[in-house]
Amino acid sequence: MNDFDDETDTDDEFGEVNFDDGMTFDYDKQDKDLPQKKQAEQNTKPSVTNKIAKPKLEAEPSMKIKPDSEKEVEEPPKISEGTTESASDNIQKKTSVDNIFEEKSSLQSKRNNVKKDLQVLNEISSNSKPNKYSNVPMWARKWKPTINALQNIDTKDFKVDPSILNIIPDDDLTKSVQDWVYATVYSIPADLRQFIEMEMKFGLIIDAKGPDRITPPISSQAIYTELDAHLTPNVDETLFKELNKYIRGLSELNENSGKFSVIESLSKDSVYRVGLTTQRPKFLRMSTDIKTGRVGQFIEKRHIAQLLLFSPKDSYDAKISINLELPVPENDPPEKYQSQTPISERTKDRVSYIHNDSCTRIDVTKVQNHNQGVKGRHTEVTHEIEIEINTPALLKSFDHITSDSKEYASVIRTFLNNGTLIRRKLTSLSYDIFEGQKK
Repeated sequence: MNDFDDETDTDDEFGEVNFDDGMTFDYDKQDKDLPQKKQAEQNTKPSVTNKIAKPKLEAEPSMKIKPDSEKEVEEPPKISEGTTESASDNIQKKTSVDNIFEEKSSLQSKRNNVKKDLQVLNEISSNSKPNKYSNVPMWARKWKPTINALQNIDTKDFKVDPSILNIIPDDDLTKSVQDWVYATVYSIPADLRQFIEMEMKFGLIIDAKGPDRITPPISSQAIYTELDAHLTPNVDETLFKELNKYIRGLSELNENSGKFSVIESLSKDSVYRVGLTTQRPKFLRMSTDIKTGRVGQFIEKRHIAQLLLFSPKDSYDAKISINLELPVPENDPPEKYQSQTPISERTKDRVSYIHNDSCTRIDVTKVQNHNQGVKGRHTEVTHEIEIEINTPALLKSFDHITSDSKEYASVIRTFLNNGTLIRRKLTSLSYDIFEGQKK
């Protein structure tokens, strides 16, 4: 044991040292506390209460040792009694400055650590590849039905119901026509309904702006509601003849024996306008048989309503019209007008195919229109095809619509179906004729 140990023991001199006080210790000033210098300083400097002693060190005086578990502690400067408060303030300032540098160094190290972690993550993400599954996960598998619904169907006796309710629902166009016909018939007085004429004519829908067929942006049959549009009831002459042959061939088939009634007629229709300028005019139509000269029909024709059906996939469109054909009273006989000049005359060479099972009559008519123009009388030939519904069947189903609406729907649906068959046949014949002309 060195002599320095006995001389530097401050327990007896200053009492017990409290190391929890906020003080600093500087190992660089170790040599100042050696016994020789300490004795000299005590003789020249005044004594200070609460002196702080240094811990004993077993290291050599020439080496500076700073243990990791201990903080550096600086010895406070030796001050006089009058300057005790200012000395403590300086110590606190110095301590706070040291703490600031320590915090700055710790923040910088944290930032460096974060940068290193981000760099490692970037390297992993750039070099890593997606994991490959040994089995295909559920979300990536193709769907396979687990129930084979068609396994129990007997293919030898294969039958399919029309729907889950075992009915065939009408399409929107058919339903719209059914509603329109019902509303129109309902608006006609009950005593005049027996004179209803409902017919469908085929031709091209022409807009009022030009002579060409309309081209709305649709791809299927639809109701055309433009009020200024009208239908020209005329088809190609060659097509007219081919369709007449087709329908006649149907009527002559053995399986259709007795189902068709064929009527040929040659007549002239004369239209007279009757009424004062202050009254609503009446249009009277007198139909005369050309072979016999007899008046077959003398009626007043009133137009009630019409519906245009545009068919972009077919060669021709259609128009459904509902009119009233009222008989002229007996006190206004046809002979009264024979001396007058009609406003129009039409010669009609017609073949009528009446199919009672579908309540439909098909008229194939070659018409000569004798018009009185500015340059004199001239004739225009047109070829008209129309179908007409059986009026008694229509009214019967209309009257029983509250008790059995299926009958009314069936009558209108059948009428439209016959019109669809005629329209599509005109389209197919047009294509055949066009291809034949190319050859």
